[in-house]
Amino acid sequence: MQQVGKPVTGKNFIGREKELTLLMEYMKMGQSVVLVAPRRFGKTSLVLEALSRLKKQNYYTALVDVFTNPTLDLLSSAITEEVLKNHKLHKQFIATKNSATALIQNLKLKTVLDDFQFIIGFADNTKNEWELIAESIDFVDTFSKKHNAKMICAYDEFGDIKKFDPKGDLVKLFRSKIQHQTNSTYIFSGSYESVMQNMFVSSKAPFYRLARIIHLGYMEKEPLVAYLKTGFKQLKIKLPAEYSEKITGLSQCHPYYTQLAFQLVVLFNTLNGRLPDLNELADLMLSTEKDYLEKVWEDISNNKAYVHTLRAIAENGKNIYKRLKPKNINVARATKKLEGMGLLFHDETKGYFISDPLLQQWIKKNI
Repeated sequence: MQQVGKPVTGKNFIGREKELTLLMEYMKMGQSVVLVAPRRFGKTSLVLEALSRLKKQNYYTALVDVFTNPTLDLLSSAITEEVLKNHKLHKQFIATKNSATALIQNLKLKTVLDDFQFIIGFADNTKNEWELIAESIDFVDTFSKKHNAKMICAYDEFGDIKKFDPKGDLVKLFRSKIQHQTNSTYIFSGSYESVMQNMFVSSKAPFYRLARIIHLGYMEKEPLVAYLKTGFKQLKIKLPAEYSEKITGLSQCHPYYTQLAFQLVVLFNTLNGRLPDLNELADLMLSTEKDYLEKVWEDISNNKAYVHTLRAIAENGKNIYKRLKPKNINVARATKKLEGMGLLFHDETKGYFISDPLLQQWIKKNI
């Protein structure tokens, strides 16, 4: 509970039961899913919890982080390693994959190598990297089929493939392989709405109609409040009335910022012998996240339309077309791009609003 920024599972996984149930039911149907939400919204936690529960129901599982494997060689290795985890052979693979002799002589890997000789290619510097990634993608399905199991394979931050596949050849390869697989179901998660839309939703998208789309929003208030109260009680921290409710109001039920607020309250109480008031807590949160928020702003600050649009929406998300008319910018294009980047949400009642509640406060205070 007191750690911030790490995925949570098991008893620490809270507040996403509806999304979890929907995701798992799709998996059991054999229906692949696209999970879309800005960073820090708990996508990885949701995927990990789903895989953990499905594994207990005798599914094979794999979780490949595209963000941390940004080359064909690394991605091929990560896919193969994750598949082998289902038979606890991943450590042998990691230890021997750079030596063909070591691979062949490893008795635990012998049976796998007899059936899937492409694995020896990891030790061959002359092996074509496109052949290796193609065989690794196939391995997800063929390994589970060999052992009469159903495979659930998740690709976290799948949109990051675009960073090392600008022409889209790898995405097309994934599609050509996956569409013919019969034993595997996929979860593709991503933080950039526009990238995932271009991959999965557009009629010209390579994965068009391959998967159902699930958008993750903020968490429900009640389970968050209950979890905060339990956490404070375990630490023997006495709370004034409605304090936990006010924390979720401050964080707007954003999963990461609710975790952060809890941690900062505990630290403040330890150092000062009292709880911070909401203004103090807000300032602590802004100070803690200062570098992150400045980097987010730096990434968009060279675009005048983005800057003016975010500043206007930080104050009030309604009537922005009228309010920004004197700025002579294309508001429709700016809001669409910012939504695609995961920085904006839109609601029929609230209008546009910044998805990151702390970024909104930072803009109002600093820009």
